[in-house]
Order: sequence, then C-alpha cells, then structure tokens
Amino acid sequence: MSTLTSGEVAEYFQSIHGYTYTSDENVPFWLPFSSDVVPISVMYHTFIRISQDGQNISPEAEQVLQQGGVEGNVGTSPRVLDLITNCGTWAQEMAKEYPTATFVSVDVKPLRAFVPHPRITFEVHDLYAGIAEPDASFDVVHARECVPSTKNFNFLLREMHRVLKPGGILVITEIPVQGYEWDDPSKVLESAPNRVKGVRLFREALEFQGIDLSAWEDLSTRLEPTHPLWQERTVEPDVGIVELAVPSTSTRGFGSINLRTRLVPTGPWHKNEAQRAVGFLARILLVNAWKGLVPLAMIMGVEESEVKLLVDAIIEEYMNEETKGYIKCLRWSARKI
Repeated sequence: MSTLTSGEVAEYFQSIHGYTYTSDENVPFWLPFSSDVVPISVMYHTFIRISQDGQNISPEAEQVLQQGGVEGNVGTSPRVLDLITNCGTWAQEMAKEYPTATFVSVDVKPLRAFVPHPRITFEVHDLYAGIAEPDASFDVVHARECVPSTKNFNFLLREMHRVLKPGGILVITEIPVQGYEWDDPSKVLESAPNRVKGVRLFREALEFQGIDLSAWEDLSTRLEPTHPLWQERTVEPDVGIVELAVPSTSTRGFGSINLRTRLVPTGPWHKNEAQRAVGFLARILLVNAWKGLVPLAMIMGVEESEVKLLVDAIIEEYMNEETKGYIKCLRWSARKI
C-alpha cells in the first residue's frame, strides 16, 4: 500500500449514483466508502471483538499461535493470513499480542496507508483470481466479512483451505444481513416492519450481484470433508460441474468445526450494562450500513426517493428504543484435515 501513488489508489475506486465503490467489476458492491470509512472500520473491528467475548481469534487458533504453529515448536514463527484487511487494526493488534507470529493481510482495495511493520505485510490483489500464496504455507487463516466481498465464496473457501497447513486453523467471522426478535432470538424479526422490508431488499440487492448469502446458513456443513465442495468435481449453481484446478487424492475439508453465535442488541435497550454498550456501537454501525442500501437498491432499479423513505423509517425505528431486536455475530473455527 505504501508504494502506491495517489493516482494509483484512485484507480481502485469508482462512483456509482454518487457513492464510492471499488472499480473492479469482479468485486460486488457492499457498503460504499465515505470520508469516515476508516474510523467506521475501526469501530466495526472493536464491535466484532467485543461481541466475540473480547477475542480477536478463536481459542483453537490462539493455541496454535501460542505453541509456535501447527508443528508445536515453541519459539518458531507461525504464519497468519488475514482476509479482508480493511482498516488493518486486526493484524496490528494480533502482531502485538503474538510477538513471534508473522502476518500477511490482503484486501481487494487500498483503504488506507499503513506504517511499515516488520512482521506484517499488507497486500492488495484480486482475491477472486486466487490467494497469491503457496500451498500449505499458513498456520492460521483469519477471514472476516468475506461472504459479501466475493461472487464465488466457494472458490475463496477452497483457496483458504489450500494455503492452510494440515492441522492449521480457519477462523471465519460474519454478521449476516438478518434481524431477530428480542424476546425469542430463534425467530427472524417480524415486529419491526420497516426493518423487515429493508432486510428483504438488502438481501435481494446482494443476491442480485451473485453473492452467496446461503453461506451464512450452511457454512458448517460446507466445511465438512463429506461436502461436494471438497470432491475433485464440484457443482457451482451458475456454471454447472467444475473441475478443481489441482486434483488431489488426499482428504479435503475440515474437522473440529465449531460455531460460536453471539446475540447483539441492535440498540442500547438491554438491561445488562455490557450488552447496552455493544448495542450502542451496533446502532451506530447499523445506521451507517442502512444508508448504504440506497445505491444498492438503485442499481436494481428501485427509485431513489422510495428507498430513501424506507431507510429514513428504518433509522427512526433504531432511534426508538422501544423497537428492540438482535443481530447475530457468527464465528466459525475449523481445523484443516
């Protein structure tokens, strides 16, 4: 990132309906970039960490890093791959916490300039073309916000598997675009009509671009070695049967698959003080995210005035603390077989 000129940085972005997105047509539109994108990204990182019990990574990955990598040689330098960089705070915090580990952090766009760090390499390249790293070269792969960042999540998942060492840990953290009832979080949100309509439109806008939202629901199953994803031939919904680029007779997939689900209040309405604090952060981030629905809906042909009215009504619901609800922060941890 530090080697890019301002002109080169500008080439990574484009304006759509007055909103800034990445210019690469292979990267789906998610949330637009604004002048406060870096502080919002830092806040999002903090929000994720607090939601996941103050942890930047799963206990299984922590153990691998503490023991010096999958081989268990204390004092060695375990390697960690981080997807997607965004503000870079995750990699920087982890480098402080694990002083023997080295990090490669990859993004599809240069969001900010970074002060050089001897153990962190920040890279910008086309993830949809593959991860530009050798096979079995990382002890831990950390992925966040990857489902809405690609039009072929299965391919990216196979790539993460490829670069992991056998016994290495994959950690994936996602917040699905979905709401849940405050009095029964097992039920999808129905009590906030504007949000219900907005969630439906948001998901339609993402699926319209080819984003695989079903990964949020069935990722645990996809990670299992018996899933067709890990066969030498797999089926993609849009293109049919696909031959894997590098066939192998070895076992593919993951074992020791764990999913940690954390309920997050959508505002500071909760009785618990800690939950109120995380709910306050959530409301700021959600209001910012809902504003991003406007250009996404316009891309599908929805009138700007119509979607703006809906977004204004949704934000009003969030500001009314009587309108309660949850979102879910999901973290998968799995060990490569």
